[in-house]
Amino acid sequence: MHPGVSEANRMSAATPLVFLLVSNNFKTLTAVTEGLKEFGASFGFVPTSDSAQRYIERHKLDGIFVDLEIPGALDLIQSIRQGSSNRLTVIFACLGDDKESAATLVPGANFFLAKPLTASSVVSHATAAQEMMTRERRRYFRHPLNLSVALKSDGGEQWARMTNLGEGGMAIHVVKRLTYSALVEFAFELPLGQPISGKGMVAWAKSDGLIGIKFQFLRDNGQDALQDWLANRQRISCNPIALTR
Repeated sequence: MHPGVSEANRMSAATPLVFLLVSNNFKTLTAVTEGLKEFGASFGFVPTSDSAQRYIERHKLDGIFVDLEIPGALDLIQSIRQGSSNRLTVIFACLGDDKESAATLVPGANFFLAKPLTASSVVSHATAAQEMMTRERRRYFRHPLNLSVALKSDGGEQWARMTNLGEGGMAIHVVKRLTYSALVEFAFELPLGQPISGKGMVAWAKSDGLIGIKFQFLRDNGQDALQDWLANRQRISCNPIALTR
């Protein structure tokens, strides 16, 4: 087993990292399948850029392997970086014959793998990206909560109901609609009574009044209090849920 696999498995045992492979090459599929199985991750597979676009719109992914020899591969990478929930996912570009020039012409890719891929090279690159992927997962994942939140915006003040909370933001139900990119001030208390207040921006909004607030900053020791609460929550319940869009 690759030396980095055991640690990676321990870190993601409760919620395995999720990957997507975009390729129509059987040898590449075999190598990625074997490598990610050894790494302890789950993954999906699509053979074209168009099918990848549809898949990415429906799933939150930790990493994406893109075979640069499929038509539309560069446009696919660009669209991922310009997207919403997967724009910060780690992208592994799988290079063909012209390795050096290809690597300089793939903006948006984090790692480059030379074809033919091997299970060992897949594990090695996935292990190198482990910290990046787990950091993004902590930022994205939300813990379910039912808390009152005081909001203040250009539209006035209101009370809202929190449905989930994470390192980078929260989802709440509002009575008065707030539009995308609106700036808000918020205040709430964590379950053990620690006060949290700060400023944020509406990152998305649904027609039923559910909105997502991306934190811009937390006042006083709010960031430390939130981090401590999240760490304790993670220890007692290793099953965070992803915020569905």
